[in-house]
Amino acid sequence: MIVIYFIMRNQIMIGMLLSLFLFVSFRKRRKFFALRAVCSAAAALCFFAFVPIPVPVGFLLYFVAIALVVWICFRYNIKQVLFSATCAYCVQHITSKITYVMMMIWMHFDFVYVGYNYPLLSLGILLLVNVLVCIPIYFVLTRRVISNQDLNFDNFKILIYTAAFLLCAVFLSFYTERALAFGSRFYLIGYISLNGLCVLFAWIVLTVNFANCRDEILIREKRMLEQLLKKDRQQYEAAKQNMERINIHYHDIKKRRGMAMDPEEAQKLDEEIKNFKKLYYSGNEVVDITLAEKASQCAEAGIQFICSVDGGCLNRIKSYQIYSLLGNAIDNAIEALRTVTDEEKKVIRLDIFEKGKMSVIRVTNYIANKPKMADGIPVTTKRDNENHGFGIKSIRNIAEEYGGMMYISTDNHTFGLVVVIPTSAASDDAAS
Repeated sequence: MIVIYFIMRNQIMIGMLLSLFLFVSFRKRRKFFALRAVCSAAAALCFFAFVPIPVPVGFLLYFVAIALVVWICFRYNIKQVLFSATCAYCVQHITSKITYVMMMIWMHFDFVYVGYNYPLLSLGILLLVNVLVCIPIYFVLTRRVISNQDLNFDNFKILIYTAAFLLCAVFLSFYTERALAFGSRFYLIGYISLNGLCVLFAWIVLTVNFANCRDEILIREKRMLEQLLKKDRQQYEAAKQNMERINIHYHDIKKRRGMAMDPEEAQKLDEEIKNFKKLYYSGNEVVDITLAEKASQCAEAGIQFICSVDGGCLNRIKSYQIYSLLGNAIDNAIEALRTVTDEEKKVIRLDIFEKGKMSVIRVTNYIANKPKMADGIPVTTKRDNENHGFGIKSIRNIAEEYGGMMYISTDNHTFGLVVVIPTSAASDDAAS
């Protein structure tokens, strides 16, 4: 029973420490983390357990204490410390208020039983409420942001405002609750309404903080996609210059082949001309350059590259975007086939054609295992998942820029990527 009384007297600090696990990235923990965590948590608990502190001041000190614990245990900057401390305080506030409301309702119907068993019942309900609150928060808010991303924020003011608003709400709820006349006719309704508003306010503060965090992730993702497209543009310019040099060399060879020469030299030139015939002539220079480059990469990887291409239907798309779109699609297929040992399955099929008033790009290849999907995109299996998986997103962005869509299928050990983009004719009809 002594332990139960200790937990309930210090349930604010204990609740915040436990809630903190939801809002920190353990990849950022400091050296000697276990020692730091035990010492800082014990110091915070002892301080609030044995030092007499006026209740209103204690609310502020709780926040300071949890922020210090975060700073001591994790390599966080001030933004990240504010985020973790505020969110932990929000969860503790939500769970405690829900627990108080449930206990008050139960006490309203059976005052004697609840009053006699109050500490034990409070602890049991508090633990149950923590489980019921923390699990949805983890899956709805925390998992996507904390587990895969560092904590990055674009707007520091939002973090300051949410922390200040939360502290003000805690102060106001404390004094307003004391002003309610216990035993009055409307006490129970007022108590439930007040604590319900506190829960709602804490939830709003929590979601605002995560929205700020997610916004920064979207901004960073946009920057990554822009950098990827810029890199593809530079690679396209280099590939174009290389193709121009190849064409000049091809014409020089044809001129030399027309001259009188010994059979050995003639055979050598014929072989070079035969290699040049492997170049692509699809009706779109960018498509030709991209396919020639990717066909060479496929040959080096022992992959058969089969094409049926009408490059003319992509004339509406900017040159570097065609290079990026096709390049990323084929690169992903090459990457998927590198570990395949069955030579018959090491095949990439590319089809580009016009159907109705839509340009269709389809890339298919074998996959050993069906990948996990998130938001219609395969989840990368690479450890550095923050810096991978942007190729597919880049393809989708380019398709959507032209009013098109991207589809992915993963049935029967076949990965199929289909991009559908309206042709210029379809766009003109829509405009008129």
